[in-house]
Amino acid sequence: MTLKGEELNPHKSLIALLLFGIVVASVLTFVPYTLTFVKGAGEQVTAIASAKSPEADTPNAPPVRKIAEPSFDVAAWYASREEELELHGVLIETLDGRQTLAAHNADEPFNPASLLKLATSLLALRSLGPDHRFETRVYIDGQIDKQKTLQGSLYLVGDDPMFGDRAAAMIARELRARGIERVRDKIYVSPKLSFNYSESPADSAEYLSQVMKLKQTGTGIAEQPAGEFQFKLVSYPLREMLLYMNAHSNNFVADRLGDYFGGPAGMEKFLEGELQQPPEQVSIVMVSGRQTSRLTARGMIAVLRALKDEVEQHGLKLEEIMPVACADYGTLRQRFAGTPLEGAVVGKTGTMTRDIDGGMATLAGIIYTERAGALLFAMLDQGGDIGKNRQLEDELLTEIASRYDVPRACLAAPRKLLPATELKVMSGE
Repeated sequence: MTLKGEELNPHKSLIALLLFGIVVASVLTFVPYTLTFVKGAGEQVTAIASAKSPEADTPNAPPVRKIAEPSFDVAAWYASREEELELHGVLIETLDGRQTLAAHNADEPFNPASLLKLATSLLALRSLGPDHRFETRVYIDGQIDKQKTLQGSLYLVGDDPMFGDRAAAMIARELRARGIERVRDKIYVSPKLSFNYSESPADSAEYLSQVMKLKQTGTGIAEQPAGEFQFKLVSYPLREMLLYMNAHSNNFVADRLGDYFGGPAGMEKFLEGELQQPPEQVSIVMVSGRQTSRLTARGMIAVLRALKDEVEQHGLKLEEIMPVACADYGTLRQRFAGTPLEGAVVGKTGTMTRDIDGGMATLAGIIYTERAGALLFAMLDQGGDIGKNRQLEDELLTEIASRYDVPRACLAAPRKLLPATELKVMSGE
């Protein structure tokens, strides 16, 4: 039974069906465009990722790393202290490079000063190995009489960059054990022999003869030794030399080690080639860091990462060739005292007086933390107030590292640098 008012109107039903059809057709019309837009957006993202990663077109390339934006505003931090922003370069990253904690002028070249000794350490390790020892060879030309006098001359040949009082005294003691207490004629040294970091072989011959006390009639320089080989004194292993060099920032040792990898030109080639630093950001004048070299904070981080990989390949840790803040004698002895970073920073300092580039204070290294792994940092600060710049470095690094994780000390007490037991006298060739 059909109630009144409920009878179906055929015209209304037809209109409703037509409207429904129009809606369905419209939706279906726009679906392809929607799918095309989504697909195009995905392709655009992929294209951007490929453009940012040269490795994307390489077969078996590693996945592209996603680097998080820095969470710390370094520019605002310096500005709040009324610092000129262009005078500071900073980069602080996690060890794996996936997260940047702080960055400011990270690709601007600055004078790295003695931070270059870290690159010198890396190249010396690659060239010589951590256990390499330099030799000082001893020759005698003449006979030994009953009065224990060498009737002739004594020759010392070597290029040990850390040859000094202790080594000279050990050679004199060995000569006396072999029956030589005096030398009638002269003590000669080779042109590359240096005594107590002297650049002059003539001065080196004179000074070491005073330590040896063999009552010779004079000293000199000889290109080649005469007589017969007697014994050799072998130096500290290279790893011990590097620790001392970096702790005390010894320029002489660094420049002498540079001879083994091609000096400044060899370092530039390495930085631009293997570490892929842009040539316009690299200029090396002396491998010790003296004079007006140039490198960026990002370049220093690349050196640190490569240095860490190198020492680990030899079964070592960075702190075996670099000093620990507040725990080793040297330029880091008083840094970070009383802060959470005390004993947790393994680093290298750099200083340039105001007559070069207006003065520089630089700092780079690694921070150990309790849970989240290690942090790499490089800080290059220009300006004549070196003390103030060092204080800024310590404050900034402490603040950022403490926000990230709890620093972990790796060394509590000063180590004995250059232990005497490492020097050895050997009779064989």
